[in-house]
Amino acid sequence: MTKPQTREGFIEDIEPGPVTAALPGTADPPADDQLFVTNWPMKIKLMHRKIRNNKNEEISEVTFREPSGGDVNRYGSPVRMNADGMFDIDDKRMGMLMAALSGINLPFLERMDPRDWQSCAYRLKLFFHPSADGWL
Repeated sequence: MTKPQTREGFIEDIEPGPVTAALPGTADPPADDQLFVTNWPMKIKLMHRKIRNNKNEEISEVTFREPSGGDVNRYGSPVRMNADGMFDIDDKRMGMLMAALSGINLPFLERMDPRDWQSCAYRLKLFFHPSADGWL
């Protein structure tokens, strides 16, 4: 029997739970590690313009599978730390990764409204932030 595929890394995966944000004036907001919980496959609704998929059908939602180490090896890491310690998106790599994770050819994704493209990129970006637990 084969094992289910798990994320690569040096820490054990935790079963993600629902994300809850505190209302203003109430209890403390959730810890940083709870703010960016993502369930896979990730579905992102296109708010500004529909695009066509590989079957030439108009779609209003893009579905991304969970990235793997092989994806990073093939397309490179789409997130880099700059000199200020902030994380920047490498647009070309992110575009190639979005195409691989969604199964939609890159020319179709390039027709996406820039605001929808950024929404997808920033949601995926959070997955590539390193965990501070192991090195702080």
